[in-house]
Amino acid sequence: MSQFKTALPMLGMIASIMLAAIIALASILPSAATTPMAGNDKLYHVLAYMALAGALLVWLGPQALLRAFILAFAYGALMELAQWLAPTGREASGLDMVANALGAGFGIMAGRFSLRLIDRL
Repeated sequence: MSQFKTALPMLGMIASIMLAAIIALASILPSAATTPMAGNDKLYHVLAYMALAGALLVWLGPQALLRAFILAFAYGALMELAQWLAPTGREASGLDMVANALGAGFGIMAGRFSLRLIDRL
């Protein structure tokens, strides 16, 4: 189990990078390319940023709660700015930012809980 625990930061880094890339594609692609996701837009924001914040926390370690939250939230703000600037038919939204922040908060809580469980093993 100790090998798994030592590999956690690397796994968190890989997951963070992959999730950031997926979020960027989903955020920047023209809206016609992502129409199957329409309808539950805010739920997708919460889930995506929950996963990103949790992965960031695993990467950065349990002492980095605020840093992981800020990074996930800032990435969401960057994606909203990119939507506003890019001529892809996407629109920046304050409600998306709220959903991103909620997701990041839930991700920090879930990540912290998971790390505590793993630490007990």
